[in-house]
Amino acid sequence: MKFNSLSLTIMLSLIITVSFLTTVPNVFAATWYPGEGLKQGDYYKYKICTADWHNCEPIEIDFWVQNQTSSGTNLMMVVTDGSIVQKGIVTIGLNSPDPIYSDSNLANYASMFKNSLAWLDAFATKITAKDLSSPAWGNTGIFGETTLGSVGQQQVTVPAGAFNAWDIQWHDSGATSDIWVYPPLAFPVKARVYAIVTSGVPPLSYSIDLLEHGNSKTPPSFLSVQSTSTAGGNINCPTPNMQQDAVHGTNSTNAGSTTIEYMYSPSIPHQGCPIEWRIWFEKSFDPSQKYFDSHYDIFTVDNQGNQLSSYAQSIGRVDMYAPVGSDDVTFLQHQPPPLTHYVIYFAGTGPESGVSDVSSAGSIQVDVKVASPFASPLSPTTNSSNASSQTSTNQSSTTSTTNSTQSIVIPAWIKNNAKWWSQGQIGDGQFVQGLQYMIQHGIIQIPTGSGSTATSGTQQIPAWIKNDAGWWASGQIGDGQFVQGLQYMITNGIIKINS
Repeated sequence: MKFNSLSLTIMLSLIITVSFLTTVPNVFAATWYPGEGLKQGDYYKYKICTADWHNCEPIEIDFWVQNQTSSGTNLMMVVTDGSIVQKGIVTIGLNSPDPIYSDSNLANYASMFKNSLAWLDAFATKITAKDLSSPAWGNTGIFGETTLGSVGQQQVTVPAGAFNAWDIQWHDSGATSDIWVYPPLAFPVKARVYAIVTSGVPPLSYSIDLLEHGNSKTPPSFLSVQSTSTAGGNINCPTPNMQQDAVHGTNSTNAGSTTIEYMYSPSIPHQGCPIEWRIWFEKSFDPSQKYFDSHYDIFTVDNQGNQLSSYAQSIGRVDMYAPVGSDDVTFLQHQPPPLTHYVIYFAGTGPESGVSDVSSAGSIQVDVKVASPFASPLSPTTNSSNASSQTSTNQSSTTSTTNSTQSIVIPAWIKNNAKWWSQGQIGDGQFVQGLQYMIQHGIIQIPTGSGSTATSGTQQIPAWIKNDAGWWASGQIGDGQFVQGLQYMITNGIIKINS
């Protein structure tokens, strides 16, 4: 058989082409889904923020694949959220990495995991893996009007290194959102995703940065930590759990212009223990739409409606800012049993710098049942004759004994009140009113002197007592010395105690 030069050229071209396709991977045909390739011993460390958790304050989520079962993959997880450290188990699914179980102390963080690292499983799962080169993964947006898909590969650099990653991108509300995927890894290496808004500048919805990854047959060093007590509460305090122990409600504000949806946990918090609030500010004519750039506060009031405390003021702010119309905050339950009147106040909308539109402002009141504080066995401290002198007493204690051997029981949360008062965040009247209530109801037990029922109650509180309060709150003086200052105010009629 004879071949002319053209036939030979075509044959050689076909051979070369077939050879190339069988020996070189076709990157354009690669598929991926969140969680793909995850195996026992893999570990990941991420810096993550989400808009509905402390307004995108970054936290660190680290996890190690302990084992895989027929029903899911068990992750040993450690979360570092400011001064709070939580460790436990989170189980994710096999077809998609949505959490299907978490220890109660990690419930909120499991939700963050779902809404960031696993977010793409709304478009790609083990059953519906996506071509990484496809420009159309699916639709997103308020009405599903925006196409999400690949725009090709980019070199991205994160703390874990540089990656030639696929950029999954979409445009909405004037912002461009990107999630960068590197196929050998089970989760994205980086993400910057913006909220979908109907007006204004879209705020960041969530961000992801890979800090480190690898594989270890034994638990990595980041797992050698112990969980801290949440939000500074007593070690016996239950951890808020929105999935299993929460109260959920929806009310229109007193002005009728806004609907406030809320959840709090535990359903019956203990005095001195953490209470978590999750809040949504919704438009009354359509609850599916939220007010973006929301400003709000959470107050407590007495039976007459007089303000007792402000969450925003307690952390040094004028108000709280929720860029996507929802927020999640955790703080200590200060007010005593049996009931606390909480007021959720919606101040209006505007940029983070301040409220510019008050047309939707209003408030709702939520009455929360409160349980008694947990008692703690404490070591006694020795009193000093000078109430303003300093000492290096261990401040983990909240009970002291006086020279009269009568026990003084001071719940640890009172230190927060003392700190706020010493810094001028709450006034003298509010501080004295709180102490008087606690003394009358036996929350603080003080051996009062002969002048303990003085009725003037109008003298100005000496500056040294306010200094004592600040020193006590910061651990510079002991419980007994702080109590002596309170006794001074009682015996001199500065605090009025009715018989």
